[in-house]
Amino acid sequence: MTGSEKAAILLLYLGNEATAMVFEHFDDTEIKQISRSMSALGHVPQETIMSVVNEFTSVIGPGAGLFSHGDDFVLKLLENTLGSEKAQTLMSELQNSSGSDMVDVIAHADSKTLANFLSQEHPQTIAVILAKLKSKQTSEVISLLPMELQAEVVLRIADVDQVSPDILKELDEAMRRELKSMGGTQRFKIGGIDKVVDMFNFFDRTEEKQILDKLDVMSPPLSEVIRKHLFTFENVFALDDRSIQSVMREVSNDTLTLAMKTSSDEIKEKIFRNISSRAADMIKEDLEVMGPVRLSDVEKAQAEIIKIVRKMEEEGKVVLAGGKGSDDVLV
Repeated sequence: MTGSEKAAILLLYLGNEATAMVFEHFDDTEIKQISRSMSALGHVPQETIMSVVNEFTSVIGPGAGLFSHGDDFVLKLLENTLGSEKAQTLMSELQNSSGSDMVDVIAHADSKTLANFLSQEHPQTIAVILAKLKSKQTSEVISLLPMELQAEVVLRIADVDQVSPDILKELDEAMRRELKSMGGTQRFKIGGIDKVVDMFNFFDRTEEKQILDKLDVMSPPLSEVIRKHLFTFENVFALDDRSIQSVMREVSNDTLTLAMKTSSDEIKEKIFRNISSRAADMIKEDLEVMGPVRLSDVEKAQAEIIKIVRKMEEEGKVVLAGGKGSDDVLV
């Protein structure tokens, strides 16, 4: 038996209340794995229960075995732990995935290891696999792929929409052999333009430029769409004043001053309006005496602020919007 199967047997024996308390200490991935095992158990012989409980260094009384309560039991215990809305969402994921742990496994794989493994695969295979991951991890893996593969994979991710069960089954079998994951049977929406645009926001400027330059040749329409929708420093200031104030509290004055070097008067005014008058006076003075600086240094400072905003977005503190481009010159 797997660890999740043993955990499922023990928790089913203990019941809803105890299981809910245990689940409070697990993340969503662990809850999904154990819940999936619960739903699939069927009848569990008494000797198996005893073996599991003994391994857990506990003793249980005699009984006639145990029959999994199935989806109803899983839903109830998820509701006890997570609340009704989140339980329904997680249960839907469990039912739709029908046993596939491929995404869970590769989502926890080291990006460098995953890139090394995928670099030997066909670009279409890489695209389908990476399209199922979160954009940040996808961008990390792509940046570690051989340069000649990067734009090709990005292009194919943009073209990926839905994947048939047969293709996913073949990929899952390959990933099971290499990464010890499990096969899936459902049709998933995994890629597309939105995925690519979001993914690009996690590349650094060099990686972004290299890939976009190649896409300019390989697929000019795609390159144009990506450039149009990429999140920029200017997009930060489409936020409401309260959100901007929250962002500014996380940014050092030195970084903000350098980032503002190429900003329009409108953006500067919006920044000054959302920081303290003392900080605004200091930045205005620094900007007046600042000599020429490399555009790449300005972009680096802007990228730091974008990174802060992205983190705040992940934490649910701000909600973002989308546009970008440029070269290394003195400004």
